[in-house]
Amino acid sequence: MSGVDRVVIVGGDAVAWLAALSLQRAFRHRGLQVAVVDTGQGKNTTDARWTLPSLRGMHALIGVQEPEFLRRTGATYKLGTEHIGWQGDGSRFLHAHGDIGTAIGAAPFYKFLLRERIAGRRATPEQYSLAAQAARLGRFARPLEDGEGLKSSFTYAFHVDETAYVEYLREHAARAGIRRVEGAVASIDTSEAGWIRSLRLVSGNDIEGDLFVDCSGLSESERDDWSAWLPCDRLACAISPPLANPPPLTQTTASEAGWTWRVPLAAATAVGHFYCSAFIDDDAALAKLASVAPGARDARVVARFKSGRRRRFWEHNCVALGQAALELEPLAGADLHFAQLGIATLVELFPLDGHSTVEGVEYNRVMAEHADALRDFTIAHYRAGPARPEAFWNATRASPIPVTLAHKLDLYGSNGRIDVRDHESFEEVDWAWLLMGVGDIPGALELQMTTLLESVTAAQMDPLRTQIERLAASMPPHIEYVRHQVSAPMRASS
Repeated sequence: MSGVDRVVIVGGDAVAWLAALSLQRAFRHRGLQVAVVDTGQGKNTTDARWTLPSLRGMHALIGVQEPEFLRRTGATYKLGTEHIGWQGDGSRFLHAHGDIGTAIGAAPFYKFLLRERIAGRRATPEQYSLAAQAARLGRFARPLEDGEGLKSSFTYAFHVDETAYVEYLREHAARAGIRRVEGAVASIDTSEAGWIRSLRLVSGNDIEGDLFVDCSGLSESERDDWSAWLPCDRLACAISPPLANPPPLTQTTASEAGWTWRVPLAAATAVGHFYCSAFIDDDAALAKLASVAPGARDARVVARFKSGRRRRFWEHNCVALGQAALELEPLAGADLHFAQLGIATLVELFPLDGHSTVEGVEYNRVMAEHADALRDFTIAHYRAGPARPEAFWNATRASPIPVTLAHKLDLYGSNGRIDVRDHESFEEVDWAWLLMGVGDIPGALELQMTTLLESVTAAQMDPLRTQIERLAASMPPHIEYVRHQVSAPMRASS
């Protein structure tokens, strides 16, 4: 048995450095040697990214302190995402990071809202969400992590400048003793069986390893193509002036051939345009970006890609992470989250024998399920609710949706039940935010839920809504909270 003592990570984006820090921290007791071949930030790099709350857990594991992270990267907080115009002009809905109301006995609160909507009465998730109300008001405060009730009913994520984040993680890795080698890979030395022995850099240096992690697209593999459902294949970015009081909220806005986004940072506003080149050319896409972000600078097309995933993420002794594993528009903000899932699963299945294949089989099964679930959640934004009239939007609805998504939507449409399976990143409440937000109301509610809620009236919920409004209004302005955190003293590192 030949153990894995040397891990070589190829790439220079945030995924590569998160992988390096995580593996080094997880196996520091056995002296695992981790090296990063820094090839730069990659082909599909945006000016900024929006994340899911899971990044907070990753930061805690690798020793990132939130005040320092905010200070070094210009990051702001994120309580949710607002989607504008996806179901036609004038439509908008918010997907917040948190609960909707509080459970009514054994019934999730959103079931009460569905009952009200089925009966023709207006009731929205935003009215009963502390995260949503605070986001609308441009206010923020951390949840009480160990508390109960509304003050612990939500969580949060981040908006972060990508270049600053990569620089910060690289320095954090250097302090942790992770070796960095700059340069591009010229060739790969493999055995006859396909196992990588070393990488030859353009400089002529050879980097040997036992396990290789590809965050750059170095290795090739068969892919599942998702472009029939998700045809956007271009990304343009620009930087705008900062907002006076940036909300803790990502905004996406549907356009004629894709969608635009706005990410409020502490010292700037990052904007972008995801679009389909079959319906709009690059010049027109850049003009569209300029029209929605007056005063934007450095506008350029930064990525050309095709939505899809590798069929095998782990082959021989090479594991693909990040864009090398999955290309998916960041509508749900899940690109870093998927990489974190890959890192965590690699830690769990880390091979005792460098030539073992059984771990890779299980890794590929688990990560395929994770990827396909993220695909379905993303597609649902295009397919659920009323359709926009443009040709691009007709094209997104031309192909039958994946069987897994069709089953979920059919079940919900029949009786309001949301089926969440293993290895889904988005929970039942996330699907409730999405499906209710786009205006999809089931024809009926499960008999069990109808029975549980039959004596509950809308008037009984008025105190809850009032309390949520009061708590949201009591929070400080978002940017003031960020500035306070940035000035907080550093804790001693463990």
